[in-house]
Amino acid sequence: MTYPDNSSNNFKLDSFNFSFPLANQAKESIQNEHDSLHERIEAILDSEKFYISGVPVLRSILALRPSKSDLKKLSKAADRLADLTERYDTVSTNLDIVKTVTENPYWFASMFGDFSKDVDESIDSIFKELED
Repeated sequence: MTYPDNSSNNFKLDSFNFSFPLANQAKESIQNEHDSLHERIEAILDSEKFYISGVPVLRSILALRPSKSDLKKLSKAADRLADLTERYDTVSTNLDIVKTVTENPYWFASMFGDFSKDVDESIDSIFKELED
């Protein structure tokens, strides 16, 4: 069966005979396809694999009624962002450490410094001074 959206528009349509049985048959076929596609879409939307921080982001995106082109562009942008955000997070962590070191070096030194060598050298120098 050829549906109007798939047929060629090369002929002039002045009138046609409408058939209720054919319309019901077409409705059943289209309804089955609709239900099948709906189930597949819902399975993807409900999959927790596609939640971000517990939020069903894809469901929110589809609520905006994007076109196929919009979704393809979004997919490409998300792919590019994946690499950039991973690197950005690493650099941000490193920057936070550097800021802490430069803004509060005494705290950083007291938290992570190994002063055992300095203590040993100080004790040795005290004993040397006492011997002299």
